Amino acid sequence: MAIYNLDAILKTYGDGYLILDFNHLFISSSIREEIWLLQRMDDDAMTKNIMHEAEEFDIHDAKGSKDFDTYSGGQKAILACLLITAVIRDQKIYDLKLLLSNVLDSISHDNRSKLLTKFEAMRATYGMKLFAHKKDHIHEIL
Repeated sequence: MAIYNLDAILKTYGDGYLILDFNHLFISSSIREEIWLLQRMDDDAMTKNIMHEAEEFDIHDAKGSKDFDTYSGGQKAILACLLITAVIRDQKIYDLKLLLSNVLDSISHDNRSKLLTKFEAMRATYGMKLFAHKKDHIHEIL
């Protein structure tokens, strides 16, 4: 991954976008903990849903309490995206602008296609717009 200045990305885009950065995908050590931090409660249904969706991306050993350090970089990126979409659905968040910073580059072509299909469904249902950050500018995806 290229060295870049996350502070500049946050300063430039932080007010208008939810930013998911490859080098800072999570603040805790597992999906279960991330859900608890985002929802402020245990949510077994959401955890199970994310684990089920992870299987679509050939992440068959995903578990809610499994430490993120045991996943590959691409698997972590996929899990972060699945977590974000699960929260958007659960909280019924509309018209969100999601900025992916170096996230899609870490995912295989097949899994990237599957993920973009999921994001397209989120756009259709929730009006979510997806952007990518490349070389000091952003562009809309889809």
